Amino acid sequence: MKKLYSFFATVMLASGIFAQTVFSATFDDVTGTGGNDGSWSGSAAGSGFSDGSTSYTTGGNWTFAKVYKGNGCLKAGTSSLKGSITTPTINLVGSATLTFRAGAWDGNSEKTTLNISANGATLSQANVTIVKGAFSNYTVDITGATGAVTLTFEGSTAANSRFFIDDIVVANSGTLAVADTKASVKSLIKNTSVDHEITFGAKSEVKIFNANGQLVKSASVAENEALNVSELQKGMYFVTGTVNGKFVSEKVIKK
Repeated sequence: MKKLYSFFATVMLASGIFAQTVFSATFDDVTGTGGNDGSWSGSAAGSGFSDGSTSYTTGGNWTFAKVYKGNGCLKAGTSSLKGSITTPTINLVGSATLTFRAGAWDGNSEKTTLNISANGATLSQANVTIVKGAFSNYTVDITGATGAVTLTFEGSTAANSRFFIDDIVVANSGTLAVADTKASVKSLIKNTSVDHEITFGAKSEVKIFNANGQLVKSASVAENEALNVSELQKGMYFVTGTVNGKFVSEKVIKK
């Protein structure tokens, strides 16, 4: 089952430190075959995108070369041509962590090296070894980010270097104090202790995450609008959105 990520900013709790996800791509809007449905060869991912930077624009313009539509994921490369995937520009300064899922085409001659590179930052490794016919999770450290960063995933050879990729996430660590969320003129939420509804102080696309970083609800809300969350269990949640054009995250307690 695919992990639940939003395409935009999320907040996850780990070891008492908040990891702010500045970029996340689930490819849930990609309709095709292969990868998440257990198909890794034959006719899987037979429908392609146009090469270039305008055929897929969820979250910004991606740059594709020989990229095809998997089942809620992407497949890159053919038996004779190398495929590559470059993310939209990610606003990132300093250090962060890249995580993603990837797997190789299930063929006898298929290569299992996936190259990774960054423009505007340094990666802790230039490639990973992927498994034929299965997704695996990978983590790569990002350092020296200068503000505008793009990441490229590419086959290692021109022939038989096909790969599937999904759930690309970039998160940087840092503390998030209550004062951080009140720096804007308006707060994103008006009530931090919730019975059945969260009342919002600003118009925003909002995401609600549990303490494990899992997305549990999303909505488009207006200023002073109340969002019913009665279906959520009691506990701590994090609500993310934008206030005055800036990403914010605020903690709420569901009673």
